[in-house]
Amino acid sequence: MTKDAKSAATIRRRKKCNSFIDFERFKSSRASSPHEQIRQNPEDHESYLFDDEILGPLIVKKIMSSEKSLFFALICIRIVNSLLIQTSFVPDEYWQSIEVAHHMAYGYGYKTWEWNNGLRGYLYPSIFAIFYKILAILGMDNRVMLIKFPRIIQGVIAACGDLYLYKLSWLLSDRATAQWALFCQMTNWFMLYCSTRTLTNSTETAIVTAALYYYPWPLKVTTQQSVRRFLSLAALSILVRPTAAIIWILMCAWHLQTNTHRLPATLKHYFLVGPVTLLLSAALDRVFYGEWTCVQYNFLKFNVLGGGGSFYGTHPWHWYLTQGYPVIMGLHVLPFLLGIWRAKNKVPLLVIIWTIFIYSCLAHKEFRFLMPILPLSFHYCGLFFQNYCKKPKLKKQLIKKDVQNTLCSDKKENVLISNPTKNSTISSEEPEDNKDNTSGVNEKTLQQKDVSDMAEASRKQNAVHKAHLFRAKLLVIFLLLINIPATMYFSLIHQRGTIYVMKFLHDVSYEQHTDVLFLMPCHSTPYYSYLHRNISMRFLTCEPNLKQEDNYVDEADAFYRDPVLWLKSQYAATAAPWPSHLVYFNSLQNELSQYLLQNGYKDCASLFHTHLPEGRVGSHVIVSCR
Repeated sequence: MTKDAKSAATIRRRKKCNSFIDFERFKSSRASSPHEQIRQNPEDHESYLFDDEILGPLIVKKIMSSEKSLFFALICIRIVNSLLIQTSFVPDEYWQSIEVAHHMAYGYGYKTWEWNNGLRGYLYPSIFAIFYKILAILGMDNRVMLIKFPRIIQGVIAACGDLYLYKLSWLLSDRATAQWALFCQMTNWFMLYCSTRTLTNSTETAIVTAALYYYPWPLKVTTQQSVRRFLSLAALSILVRPTAAIIWILMCAWHLQTNTHRLPATLKHYFLVGPVTLLLSAALDRVFYGEWTCVQYNFLKFNVLGGGGSFYGTHPWHWYLTQGYPVIMGLHVLPFLLGIWRAKNKVPLLVIIWTIFIYSCLAHKEFRFLMPILPLSFHYCGLFFQNYCKKPKLKKQLIKKDVQNTLCSDKKENVLISNPTKNSTISSEEPEDNKDNTSGVNEKTLQQKDVSDMAEASRKQNAVHKAHLFRAKLLVIFLLLINIPATMYFSLIHQRGTIYVMKFLHDVSYEQHTDVLFLMPCHSTPYYSYLHRNISMRFLTCEPNLKQEDNYVDEADAFYRDPVLWLKSQYAATAAPWPSHLVYFNSLQNELSQYLLQNGYKDCASLFHTHLPEGRVGSHVIVSCR
């Protein structure tokens, strides 16, 4: 082999090695856990959230330097998040959690029809009931503490979910992706709006995320302990909210299918963890229901198999695809779609599609039902940002082509030198030392050409990288400018009247005898959990037709058909005393004002509720008193 051929081969080997450095780093970073990944790899700051070229705040780098500091920061953020919530979202955040807990701890509170028919489990409310008891023992069970403390507890649960998203995304990809995924979750308006509310969906989301981290993924080194943790958390999520089974039907089936060689040992864990957790839940429910019942089965039977959930509203099959999912994702849907396109691992996407498909088959649909799949969605957002912010790789084919062109040109020059034309003055019999000099010049020229090409490619690489970073920064700024104001508006302003009216009634109850009638859609306001006063209260019920009566009309619908006639039938035509306070939306003011004035009522308060009134919900909450 000639010297110039040897030199070219050496250059090709060197450039091939340089071209695959990132690939080799990627392969070595595929650890079975984030901690193992740290041990295997030195810290690489490329495309990290705290990279100086991306966002750069040193405080972010310090927070993310360890899992403990990150978790502490997440708890602080979520507690602040929880304390900012001053509005109502859905009735379940009160009536299926803290209202029941208040009844468990203090002996008074309202339990809706679900609790009288064994459709709800006492596990989730028990968390708040325990803390209510502790506050009572410490003499700190005032109204403010009873409202804020459950939110703080839920904030800590949400922080656990955030941390496990970080660990899960790191496990499925790398640390940079995990940081971006966490950033996307922490800046999503719907997660900021809902994750610290006392909803079973919020707790379900955190538990499902933790269970997915312990899930025996194919590339993960699985231990028996991690399998037990996964199954325990999966079972716990189903106990908190039975619809979590939708996700676990798919994931557990995949787990069993990929572990056929260890099927007996795997099934042993399933048959051990599942029945034990179910038995513990049944024992807790036995204490409060007074009889043995399986609330998870009752819940699924009524809401899913029996279609009872449709009593509270229905939507078309495509609602989650056209409205539900795009709305809760907001602008994050753009990096999500781009992340899917770049991702190699499509299993989390399959979970997302499966969950949306199953929920789309159910008539009753709500935004919050999709919360458990949001962390997986933000993982794909993180993949997009991580890929977009790292330096693009040099094009190996272009470099090889340049080397080949250089070699070809050198060979042509050698042919001209060794085979001169008839008119040439160069002798065909050159000394050997001249040939050596020629090959040395060719090698030097080749190296200079290689350096020049590499420098040009590096300049192009840096230019593309800077352009990507600039666009990523613009997208991050745009996400913040849209999501943060939306969060503040929905958390502090939208639908706040039904919360503020409870403070008004609480203060009034100390000044005079108070009994209240809420003439609003059922469960529009919190109840005793926000009043902490054992006064007489009544609201319009909206129970489904449990007794299968013909021409059944619930109390709320009967009232709204003719409000004045309903009041006459309840009070004027009977000996029942009128309540001291009536609470209703201003959408009824024109119909009720004259009749209430005739019966001695006057407007005592008008509280702003929303800029977006619709249907039976008005823009203000009116309190009439006598």
